[in-house]
Amino acid sequence: MRIALLLIGGLLLTPGCVLHTRPLPRPAPRPQPPPPPPPPRPSAMSYNEAVDLGFGQCRSRGYECKLKEAHRTGNDVWKVKFAAFTSGAKGHLHLDYDAYSRNLLKVDEKVKGRRDDWDDDDDWDDDHGHGKGKGKKKGHAHRDD
Repeated sequence: MRIALLLIGGLLLTPGCVLHTRPLPRPAPRPQPPPPPPPPRPSAMSYNEAVDLGFGQCRSRGYECKLKEAHRTGNDVWKVKFAAFTSGAKGHLHLDYDAYSRNLLKVDEKVKGRRDDWDDDDDWDDDHGHGKGKGKKKGHAHRDD
């Protein structure tokens, strides 16, 4: 009977002694370096830079320029305004620049020749050398004569 008990005891203990093998743990993957930070936003154009770019545009159009005003709007646009002169003509030149890209966005150029006729009528038709032009512009009163 002792042998039977030993056998039964041995059989009962055997499953507890069996070695269970686990796969070896894999090494952790190497952490990837963080992506590079985005490039810094270019700095905004300064007042002096906006005015200098405006003077360059004004001179490239053949005008003598006098700065009237320059200011930056809330939309990151520099508005630079000049009084523009040339021999026999005067007017204004308004320029809009993007404050960051420095691109010229808009040009408002109104420079007209000086004439003796203050109301800007087409009194003479110079293309054909004779006769009256188109006459008074719409909206001129007959009392302007």
